[in-house]
Amino acid sequence: MLPSKRDSKTFPLYGNAKSSYSTTISSSPKPQRTLSHFTDNEEQKLLHNQWDELGEEAADHAKIWHLYNDESTRLDASTIDGCNRGIDVLLVFTGLFSAVLTTFIIESYQQMMPDASDTTNLLLQQLILDLRSSSLLNVTNSPIDLSTLNSDDTPTITQLHWVNGLWFAALAFSLSAALISMLAKQWIQLIPDVSSSPRQRARQRQRWYMQLQKWHVFAFINALPLLLHIALLLFFAGVLVLLWSGNMAIAAATFTIVAMAYIFYLGSMWMSLVNPECPYQHPISEQLRRWAIGGATGTRRSADLEDIVDASFKPVRIPMASAAVDQNDYIDACCITWLLQHSTNDDTLKTAIQAIGGLPRSFSAFHVLREADAIPMLLQQFNACFRRDPSFSAQHCIISDADNAEKYCRAWIRLTHGTSESWPRNLRTPLEVLKDSGDNVHVSAVAACVYALDSLIYRGPQLSLLSHLERFAKRETSYDDFTESWLLETFLECSLSWELHILVVKDIVARAVPTLLQLLQRVAKGSSSQNRTTITLILHTLLLGTIDTTLLWDEEQRGTSYHTVLIPCLASIIQRHKQYEIEGELMEFAISEFSRLAAPVSTRASHFPSSVKAIARQGLSELYLGGQIGAGILPDSALADMLQFLYPPNNISVDKKPNFVKSLLKTLTDSSDMNVATCCIRLLEHLLLYCSSPVLEAFEEGKGVVALVHVARTSENDSRRLQLECIRTLYIYVRGCLQTVDLTQRQKLGSRLDSIFQSDFFTVVNSTVASRKWWLPEVALLWMPCMLRMCKIRPQEDVWPSVEVALRHFAESHTGAKGCDQLLEDLERMEKIKQNLRDNISGHKKTGDA
Repeated sequence: MLPSKRDSKTFPLYGNAKSSYSTTISSSPKPQRTLSHFTDNEEQKLLHNQWDELGEEAADHAKIWHLYNDESTRLDASTIDGCNRGIDVLLVFTGLFSAVLTTFIIESYQQMMPDASDTTNLLLQQLILDLRSSSLLNVTNSPIDLSTLNSDDTPTITQLHWVNGLWFAALAFSLSAALISMLAKQWIQLIPDVSSSPRQRARQRQRWYMQLQKWHVFAFINALPLLLHIALLLFFAGVLVLLWSGNMAIAAATFTIVAMAYIFYLGSMWMSLVNPECPYQHPISEQLRRWAIGGATGTRRSADLEDIVDASFKPVRIPMASAAVDQNDYIDACCITWLLQHSTNDDTLKTAIQAIGGLPRSFSAFHVLREADAIPMLLQQFNACFRRDPSFSAQHCIISDADNAEKYCRAWIRLTHGTSESWPRNLRTPLEVLKDSGDNVHVSAVAACVYALDSLIYRGPQLSLLSHLERFAKRETSYDDFTESWLLETFLECSLSWELHILVVKDIVARAVPTLLQLLQRVAKGSSSQNRTTITLILHTLLLGTIDTTLLWDEEQRGTSYHTVLIPCLASIIQRHKQYEIEGELMEFAISEFSRLAAPVSTRASHFPSSVKAIARQGLSELYLGGQIGAGILPDSALADMLQFLYPPNNISVDKKPNFVKSLLKTLTDSSDMNVATCCIRLLEHLLLYCSSPVLEAFEEGKGVVALVHVARTSENDSRRLQLECIRTLYIYVRGCLQTVDLTQRQKLGSRLDSIFQSDFFTVVNSTVASRKWWLPEVALLWMPCMLRMCKIRPQEDVWPSVEVALRHFAESHTGAKGCDQLLEDLERMEKIKQNLRDNISGHKKTGDA
């Protein structure tokens, strides 16, 4: 047995009343869902909750994808509109700020350029200094204060460089924000594909959304105002540097205002990080908060869920990305997860959870849904389908939406597969009520599936599941293919994980095998290949106990391995049919199905393992010996394939070979098909080649000579090969008869030779030789010595002259060929034998006359 997929020993109970389930706070309000995007017919289906067929909750045109497209379209429109308005405001502010900043830069930059008046003043200052040092000017009578030429309020060249550097950097930040803002308008636009199915449109939108999240596009857009904040800070820094060399009072006042503004800026950012509910939110606050807490995302969970699930719940976390996960499956799971996390409409949440039950069993991204806490949500919705009957303290009654409860059961089965999750104890009673409900057999069957998967160590739930299959097999209950598929797949999973007593398992197997064989007989007449392969896997598990795990969820692999899996199962059933009480029509079906499946093994032997080929050969030989398959029971083509597969008959025991010879002769007599005759003769040739006395007796009792001669004569104009095969087999029989040495066999030799001489054997030989269809070495080296020995034993037979004439003409037509001389020599010996016979007869006559 394979290891259990569900931990049936400990039964960890599902649910965690204290686990966090926060709700994501969107930056933009979520509008209520409307039906404006649906046609009148679709709207009526949505209002009456009759959109999807049973099991089609996740199909290409299912309700879930329409709701997803409607919800995502409205939310995306709101989000993109908010982003566009924010970008537009940013562009306006960028334009105004850049214009003001450019005016300041023009003035400050000119102060860095050389000025002619400054040069003149420097020259005059130098001239005055020179005159003071000479006697031409009496400085004492007209003193000149040179310090008045330089003022401390004028900024130095270094200060001007700093100012211009800061302001040019601020201008660069501002214009960069404008450029990136224009690009961002294109990033957030989704190109819709209205020609595809709703599911494909949902996948396209989800891929677009996931790429935006992966590359942090919205975080990047939200961070664009930071460029202007930095530009404004650089502008203020340049102003302070410019004022620093002037009036200190003005500089200090400006510095105080700027410092208070940026202290408030940083303080409000800190408050938004500490308290998400704080109204002082910054564009980058949400992203910083996500980085700080490890990228946690909000989920939806109501407080009353604590009364539904058990406190011992420990969620199973499976890696979100895996090489085995199909990309489309992952996108579909993300679509459903997005609805669960972002939709505020209860009907949409119900539809999203119910769609999980419509996902195929080969879906490879259920772990994404488990990580989104879909299991607690579906349990909550399942509990809402029941109400407590006030007349009974613990009794639940199904309300009007039992169909929805069934969908949640299917979703639970899908989500918990491969995990150790178990059904909550608090919800066992409503599940039992749903299982015992007789109003809807499908609902009852799916509830029985959940009950069986959750109670792998108990006999009752397994028998309850089996009883559904028995009623369906006996046509007491009518299920569709979808319900039958769920029952069979659940029974397969349970059979792989049973931890029952060995006697209980034997009892279940004894009841299940006839039921499964009946179901296989029913689906063999239909087109449900999926159910047929599932039944095959269950039989293989119950009868042989081992199975390749790759066949469990790969439907294509199941189809290619169908023959390999079912042939050993049917062989075991046929061999132990009394143990399982299989007889009558059901036994005939098992035999015919085994023959039909095992026969092609001979034509495609390379596709089957040696163990399967051995089982098929052994089973076919036993059925053929027992007369359960043969001419008239199997089609001629299948019978020919089967006989060809049995060659060589090495697996036939010595004591069964005589019976096998009789069966082959009977088939040769009853069938007129050339392929069947060829296969029978090949098998007879092999059996007679290494024959024993019982085999020769069986050949004689079955009138093998007459049968082979008849086939040789009827195939004279149709198949030269078949005619030669018949003659060669007869030669082997005659040689076996002539090789007997003990007295008992010598006494039987006469009767065996009588069957040769009394048939048309020599007529067929003569016609074959005369038509030159035979190979000369074979005639000369094999047949002629055998004829010579028969001639010695029965020289008085009338057939020898015609045989001699035919062989002599045949030798003369091949003069000089290999074996021709040997043939002529043996013909001379035959002539001498006949001459001696004539001489003896003549001598006896003379003696009698005397």
